[in-house]
Formats: sequence, structure tokens, C-alpha cells
Amino acid sequence: MERGCARQADLQPGEGQMSGAIEVEQKFLFGPSTIEKLAELGALLEGRISFRDSYYDVPDWRLTWEDHWLREREGVGWELKCPPVLGAVGSKESPCAAETDNHSSAPIWRPPRDPRSSHTATPYREVTCPQDIVTRLCGLLGRNPGQNWRCCVNKAVEELGLEMFASFVTTRHKYRVGDLHVDLDEADFGYAVGEVETMVQRLEDIPGALEKIQKFCRQLGLEETPAIPGKMLVYLHRFRPTHYQALMESRIVREVITTTEGQYGKV
Repeated sequence: MERGCARQADLQPGEGQMSGAIEVEQKFLFGPSTIEKLAELGALLEGRISFRDSYYDVPDWRLTWEDHWLREREGVGWELKCPPVLGAVGSKESPCAAETDNHSSAPIWRPPRDPRSSHTATPYREVTCPQDIVTRLCGLLGRNPGQNWRCCVNKAVEELGLEMFASFVTTRHKYRVGDLHVDLDEADFGYAVGEVETMVQRLEDIPGALEKIQKFCRQLGLEETPAIPGKMLVYLHRFRPTHYQALMESRIVREVITTTEGQYGKV
């Protein structure tokens, strides 16, 4: 199973998210009954939006091998999604904390995996401050940021030799239930997936967020199914099989299988 915000239909994707906040989400496959159930649970439809996401990495895929996903979203800008870092500053973190929260050598927080559970809600840190993004990229790639592109992601992409490896358009219906956000996404390559999401600022808040999300998923009537992959993983599986296979072998992703309904699951 796995994602929202707080205004009407003019709300832009990613709006209102703080740089470095931790996104906790769980994905699910949805149908007409999901929309009916959301209404029963008091979910508010915040709007419908469409946007293009483009993802970048170096030719040997070092960033995605480290589970770092650099994305440029149409109408929003650059964002780096990465695992939370142990010891990172929480809610008192400054909006742009390049010197406190961007050491690539810091230990990564990874949630315990229960092999008996089919639900795998996942936390990711969302970094949106340009200086933070450039500092993290340079740390992973063993480069020093140049003075003229230390705070410019566009220039850093050029100087570091990053190349676009995926680009697709998503149409999203956004709902909100309290502090939980639900996104129903349809990608232009024929894959539809939903996600329940909340944002936290501190690592110690992650377990509570996971519990809240999974309780809501049960209320939504979601069945115990194999963990559902996101759009990016399905895109790689369909269109970039060599990249996908390398990530599967490095255990960043797990195998994608086709279900009887033509959608995708992850085992």
C-alpha cells in the first residue's frame, strides 16, 4: 500500500513541504470503490493536477544505487528523495542546513522489515533546498561543489555529468483526511497507483506515522497484498530493464511481478 496537502484545485505538487522533512508513505492499487470509501471516511478532495517528473543519475547509476532519487518536477523544481540520516536535526533544522544534514558518510536509518508482513510503508527524506541537494550529490559522487554552482542544481547536474533516465506525466487526484494525504495517480505509461502519506520532522516520529498510516489503510478496506511498487520502479522495469536489474541486485528494489489484473506488485 502508500500519499496530499491543504488547498483547493490550484494546489501544486509538492507545495507546503519543508526541505529535509521525512515522508512516510504506503502504496496501494485502487479502483472505484476506493473513491467511495474515501468519501465515507470524510476525505476532502483537494484537486486534480497533472505534472511531468524527470529523474537524473550519472551513467553508472551511483545515486540510485545509494537509494537517492533526484527529480525535477514540472512547476515545482528540484527535489532529492533519500533515506533518513541518523542524527539529522529534526524540527529545529534550518530551512537550508547543508552543513548539518548532508554528510554522505552518516549512517542511514532503515526500517526493520518483518518478512511476515506484506505491507511496507516506507520513510524518505525530501530535500528541496538547492544547496542541500548539491552538497548531498557531491558527497555521494566524491566531488567538491564549485563556487559558481554550489546553490544551483541545474548547473550541478551539468557539471556532475548527470543524465535524465526517466520522464513521465502523472495525473493526480489529491485527498486529505486529517494530517494524512491520499494521492490517486495515473501515469501516462499505463500504470495507476495510490498512496497514503504523512510528513514528520524527527526520526522518532516515524513508528507512530507508520502505525497511523496502516490503521487508515485497514479502514480503507485495503487487502493484504504483496507490497506495491511506485511509478518509478514500474517505469524502470518496463523501459530501463538493465538499470532495474542492477538496482534489484543491489537490493535497492525487489522483483516486480505482473498480477492477474495487469497491474504490478513487488515481492
